[in-house]
Amino acid sequence: MKVSYFLWPESSIIRGMGNALRLVSVEHIENKLRSMFPSGYPVLCTSGRAALFMALQESGVSRKDFVGVFPYANHCVLDAVARVTTPLAGEGSLNAGLRIVYHQWGYVQETGLRSNTIEDCVDTLCVPGAQLFPGGGHFEIWSLPKILGTTSGGVLWCRDEATARCIKQKMNEKGTGFWQWKLRLLIHIFPWVYDYWQGAEPAYRKPSRLQTGEIDAALNQWQQTVSSRIANIKKVLPYCADWLKEPVNRLPPVVPVIVDWSYEKIKSLGISSGYRMMEKMEADGSRSLVKVLPIPIHQDLPEEILQNFLNAL
Repeated sequence: MKVSYFLWPESSIIRGMGNALRLVSVEHIENKLRSMFPSGYPVLCTSGRAALFMALQESGVSRKDFVGVFPYANHCVLDAVARVTTPLAGEGSLNAGLRIVYHQWGYVQETGLRSNTIEDCVDTLCVPGAQLFPGGGHFEIWSLPKILGTTSGGVLWCRDEATARCIKQKMNEKGTGFWQWKLRLLIHIFPWVYDYWQGAEPAYRKPSRLQTGEIDAALNQWQQTVSSRIANIKKVLPYCADWLKEPVNRLPPVVPVIVDWSYEKIKSLGISSGYRMMEKMEADGSRSLVKVLPIPIHQDLPEEILQNFLNAL
């Protein structure tokens, strides 16, 4: 059976359950993240979606407020935003009192943001020591399944320690997200369970100790994952869309290229995402949407498959 590769690495139930009994504390993981990235204060969450929900709550917005979202924001983002406030897309989103800025696939095109901005970096793999909040916002969000291929986990990075401490206190009062994790595992077997997980996930809950072992094991492989990603980027970067700057210290899971291939060719190469739209930022501040083909370069990708991509390019 031919294997295909998506935008992000695949989660593995076997890997998740295999590390479940390591019973690592949330505080241990947060301390490890803090030592790796000292420019922010981490809050370990059950998912990137939960992290976004908490960032919105801590930003002080309510239903009467509009929050700007990026073009083609997926339903995960829209669902989290709509639970707290009112999402606003299109040109008017740039003037909203609060914006969620997606640094798409790890490519930072927008900087000089207002200080209350939420920076969506869900799929960015950062080199240890990388500067957080690349656009100047107050929160940065990571999704560990999209970065490391874990079955759960997200990180809400806060610019100040007081905010992080306040969020952790609320999470301690609410307990863990053990049952949400169980639902997430069941999604791999019964896709219809997703609707139940989606409804329960946005909440102030920290990961249970059955989740943290897998997350800790993945963190231990961080440098190895970074080295692999850098090696793959160097091979594909010459074909990258020419308006994007070479990523430094913030590594994407894909390299977007502009090609005119048939869907049959894309499928034959094992790229399951197909074409996607990417926002292009012009020097004068204007924006446009460009159709690109995201070439996977994440850790799931065998060397021979990447070579097939290169031969096709």
